[in-house]
Amino acid sequence: MARTKRTNYAKVKIWMESMTADIEGSIAGVAIETFQAIPTAALQQKVLAKLTEAHAKRLEREAAAPAEA
Repeated sequence: MARTKRTNYAKVKIWMESMTADIEGSIAGVAIETFQAIPTAALQQKVLAKLTEAHAKRLEREAAAPAEA
């Protein structure tokens, strides 16, 4: 029996020092859970800076898109 195709869905396996986690759900939810699995606050801060930069670039692209059309 065929299953319906899921959209905006993620399935992830995370290997940590003391445990393994299988996570599935919305892309946003999995991203948050994955971020929380980062072992140190310092590394989380670096990742958050990269995410913030990526988000800013996306906003710039989206703002420029209507002007190009």
